[in-house]
Amino acid sequence: MLGNQYFMARNYAEAEAELEPLLSGNASKGVRRKLVICYTQNGKLRKALDLFNELITEDIEYITSADPVKDDCPCPELVKNIEKFELDNSKDYLILKGILWLFCDYEKSLFNFTKAVGQASPNEAVLYAYNTIKDYVSAHPKSA
Repeated sequence: MLGNQYFMARNYAEAEAELEPLLSGNASKGVRRKLVICYTQNGKLRKALDLFNELITEDIEYITSADPVKDDCPCPELVKNIEKFELDNSKDYLILKGILWLFCDYEKSLFNFTKAVGQASPNEAVLYAYNTIKDYVSAHPKSA
């Protein structure tokens, strides 16, 4: 599929253009996971968050168990790149990091969503992601 080829080449704009029409049908979790990442990289945070929430409702472990190599998940590198610049602590920046961190480390994802919720007037989508991830972390503690 051409969308996957673009995604593997990290051409997120072209990957989005190829993958997004698949949403009108019964898009697989893999397609939706890739679109979440594409949306974050293409400045479409609201679309990313909405699709992210659909995925974590359906199967949060599909995201938390993503393997950077096997699943061709670029999130470890994307998080590393955005965090080295640490541009600001705006709600959008924290949401972006929260989404991407869930692919790598669910506790760091929760940390960023917690900070986003702590800012003025979090919307329902942010609260939903925060509560879903918080429940997951509570049920799957990393350290005892």
